[in-house]
Amino acid sequence: MQPDAGEAGPRYNLRMPRLGIAALLALSGFLIALALRAFGTTDRLELLTLDARHTLGLGRAAPGPEIVVAWIDQESMDYMDQNDVPFPWPREVYGQVLDHLRAAGAKAVVFDVLFDQRGNAEDDRSFATALAQGPGDALAMKFVSYRHGGRDAAETAALAARGLSLAAGRLQRPREAGAVLPLPEFAVGADRLGFVNIRADGDGTYRRYDLLRSWGPPDGESKLQPSLALAALLAAYPDGQLAWGPEGALQLPNGRTVHCPDDARVLLNLRGKAFTFAPVKFVNILESINREAEGQPPLYPAARFRDKIVLVGIHAEGLEDAHPTPLDAQLPGVELHATALDNLLHADPLRVPAIELPLMAAVATLATATVFALPGVVMPALVLLGLLLAGLIGTLWAWTALLAVPIAAPAVAGGAAAGASFLWRLVVEGKQKREMHRAFRSYLAPEVLAEVLRNPGDLHLGGTTRDVTLFFTDLQGFTNLAEKSEPQQLVGFLNDYFTRMCEPVLAQRGIIDKFIGDAIMAIFGAPAETPAHGRAAVVAAVQALAVSERIAAELQQRGLPPIATRIGIHRGQAVVGNMGSASRFDYTAIGDTVNLAARLEGANKAFGTRCLCSETAWADVGDLVVGREVGRVTVVGRSEPIRVFEPLALRASAKSTELALAERWQQAMAAWTAGDRAASRELFTACQLLRPDDKLCKRWREGLEEPAFTGVFSLDSK
Repeated sequence: MQPDAGEAGPRYNLRMPRLGIAALLALSGFLIALALRAFGTTDRLELLTLDARHTLGLGRAAPGPEIVVAWIDQESMDYMDQNDVPFPWPREVYGQVLDHLRAAGAKAVVFDVLFDQRGNAEDDRSFATALAQGPGDALAMKFVSYRHGGRDAAETAALAARGLSLAAGRLQRPREAGAVLPLPEFAVGADRLGFVNIRADGDGTYRRYDLLRSWGPPDGESKLQPSLALAALLAAYPDGQLAWGPEGALQLPNGRTVHCPDDARVLLNLRGKAFTFAPVKFVNILESINREAEGQPPLYPAARFRDKIVLVGIHAEGLEDAHPTPLDAQLPGVELHATALDNLLHADPLRVPAIELPLMAAVATLATATVFALPGVVMPALVLLGLLLAGLIGTLWAWTALLAVPIAAPAVAGGAAAGASFLWRLVVEGKQKREMHRAFRSYLAPEVLAEVLRNPGDLHLGGTTRDVTLFFTDLQGFTNLAEKSEPQQLVGFLNDYFTRMCEPVLAQRGIIDKFIGDAIMAIFGAPAETPAHGRAAVVAAVQALAVSERIAAELQQRGLPPIATRIGIHRGQAVVGNMGSASRFDYTAIGDTVNLAARLEGANKAFGTRCLCSETAWADVGDLVVGREVGRVTVVGRSEPIRVFEPLALRASAKSTELALAERWQQAMAAWTAGDRAASRELFTACQLLRPDDKLCKRWREGLEEPAFTGVFSLDSK
């Protein structure tokens, strides 16, 4: 359709700038994500994606057998208190446990307890002696900001001497200010000291662990200090070597290598919730010591600790050291250290590849290209959804390979670019489609117009063979109503009738093909695919008949002649498409399926029914609709009879009489099929009692009186 000269207006050259526009939109998506990244918004979103991946548990490894956690729990404290040893316990207790675990063959014993306060001098000496007597132990210390160095010059010098022989310049983070160490006699005897500071992410959740921190005396050289987990590993493998490898790799004393970020802050590969690591009770170790002294078997055999790294931690009432993680709102701190140690033992902490910026640019470009390259809106949206799912699958696969690929910032970049691209297409390129809509909206049904606008190139004559369901209605009593109504009243009635009758059809995804006088023709299953469109048509028919009854009641209240709607439904093959002349055509259906549906609508008059549908349409209904089999019917124009059914009501809202009629009717038809005419006649008589004025029931009873009756009703009129 060409516009008149008077309709001439601005036209958009959509081809020449399209590539440049796409590039600008992709860049805008990238810049939006970059700005949000600068404000920390995408970082917070990324933390949520990390939590989701942890929660899914894909590739999650179970804790290794090398670690045992000895819990100083409430039961241990209660037991000791009953024996007149209240907490905090004498340091001799820890010395006894240390000696016992070494004798059992433990590779290392690590105390997540800060022994910075003096107790009984003799007990302190006992523990210091135990620490000094053998290898394989590590004590906790912590960094603080309220002072510089240690408590005094001697402690500061002692900590400086313990610095690792690694270049502190490799670590890109500020040096710590002060430190709290165990008592000097403990620190001297301990093989290793490790800091227990654990820093949460910005949202207060603990996902990462500092392997190293930089510290030095106020006027001295800064050196690297190990975390408690790394100190435990160094204590367990005293003959190993800790060294920087190429590209930030940290070579561990157990022979493994892990990637160490510039800030030495690794993303933990969480093992699970609290108490995931092999637990033992501290009090049971003490009881094992007592039993061995008495010549009895210990509660824990030596094999329980042989070649293990034992972490001693506190988790009791009022002394909880718990931290929220993606997997547990209250994970004890010692298990965070155990998780980091287990990650080091198996070289499997998660690695965050430094690809966020390139990935943001790539996703923004791909999203924009998809929107611009594909027609319509639905197709690019579906492809984008497919790409998103593929990206998520790839990200989850990478997670199982210990790679935490960034998601949030690339997703924001892609979403912003795609949104801007869709907006441009709708606002600018959509101008053409809006012009087509204005030109054709008076000629095409909205559903067909939507198809045309999605694929303007398909606007031509012709059709395709499709499996569809045809739906015809007719209005009984309309002639009498027309004779007793003014023309304007009649037009108003028809407009209201069509509007209300079409609502159930449209609600079930049917399209109104045309109005023929007082009749409606509708199609289910085209142009849009509709699963079980036969069922949709039958449901629409039942709902439309209910609407028709309400309209009839309204007319009766106004003193106007009654009306009644009849409906015919058939499912089958038909040619659907644009039919007509080159200058004027409609979307419609033609073929025998259309004719049979129209014949079934007319057949209602012969049986006194309101809706008849063919066997092919009824096969879709299932148990959703209550109905009855009319029988086999031969309509005008067809020599072969077809099985026909009458829907009575939706089962969910069916009346008791309708349910009873359907049940008796089914029994009557079963008796007829079995050849028992007498039983069938008796059952149809029972049906007649339920519905005395039922014309179909009367026809069956009359037919059963005739010996030549075969159950086929031949109709000689439309």
